[in-house]
Amino acid sequence: MKDKLTTAKLGQIIFVLVILVAAFWFRTAKNDKSGAELASSNAVYCDIGHNKCVTQQGELRATAQLTADKLQPESPFQLNITLSDSNATVLNSRLEGHSMYMGTLPALIKQQAPGVWKGQALVGACTESSMVWAWVLDIEHQGETQPFKFLFEVKR
Repeated sequence: MKDKLTTAKLGQIIFVLVILVAAFWFRTAKNDKSGAELASSNAVYCDIGHNKCVTQQGELRATAQLTADKLQPESPFQLNITLSDSNATVLNSRLEGHSMYMGTLPALIKQQAPGVWKGQALVGACTESSMVWAWVLDIEHQGETQPFKFLFEVKR
């Protein structure tokens, strides 16, 4: 099993190496999209970490915002949502990675007043310099469950 390294074998090794390097570079360049580019490419993107964002489904309007001294990984922040119908109920509240799969994290909120829900959560650190998260809520309104999704960006 003492094969010599021939020019043909060396050429094949270099060819495979070039393909692997190109694939790695393409994957890295593709995932290095900042939140500003995401906001300009997706018209419905509203960063609740910096703005109050309003979403409406049917007759129910939800206004959401995050509040924090500095929104960063592994630091708690406040979740706030106001529903246009005081009889609507939040059934489920969770955080999910939007730009990269990071699992599902609980986002515990409690009703503070009719139609006003508040809570606290935190997100994990990501290897990317910027990560877009989704706050996903299942809200019961007039006997139907409606999903709401609000996006926010966390930078390291």
